[in-house]
Amino acid sequence: MKALITILIVGGAIWGLAQLVHFYQKSTANSIDHQRTATTAAPANPDDELPPLPPALEASLKQALAGGAGTMKDWLETNGSFLRDPRKAAIQLDYAQILARSDPAGARRLYQEVKARNPSGAAVSGRLQKLSRLFE
Repeated sequence: MKALITILIVGGAIWGLAQLVHFYQKSTANSIDHQRTATTAAPANPDDELPPLPPALEASLKQALAGGAGTMKDWLETNGSFLRDPRKAAIQLDYAQILARSDPAGARRLYQEVKARNPSGAAVSGRLQKLSRLFE
C-alpha cells in the first residue's frame, strides 16, 4: 500500500511538472507572437513624411507637447508664423487632440480651421479623416 501511494505521489508530481512546463512554453510562444505582431503592425509615423522643423523649434515643440494645452497654445502663438502647412496643420491637430480633453468646442473649431485650409489630397488628409469621428 505504501508503494502505491509513493507511485501516485511521484506520478502526480511528474504530471504537475509537465503541465507547468507546457503552460510556460505556451505563454512564451504567445509573448513572442505578440511582439512580432506589434513590431510588424506598427503604423508609420505620418509626421515623418512632413517637412522637418528647425532643430530649435523641434526641441521647444516637444517641451510644449509635454506641457499640455496651455503650453501648446503659447507655443503656437509664438511660433505659428514660422510654420507652413502641412507641418503647421499636423501640429495644430496635435494641439486639438490635447485641447479636446479640456475644451471640446475649441478643439472642434481648430479642427474645422485645419480641415478648411487643407484639401482632401493634402499630406494630413489621412489624419484629418481619422480624427473626423472625434471632432465632427
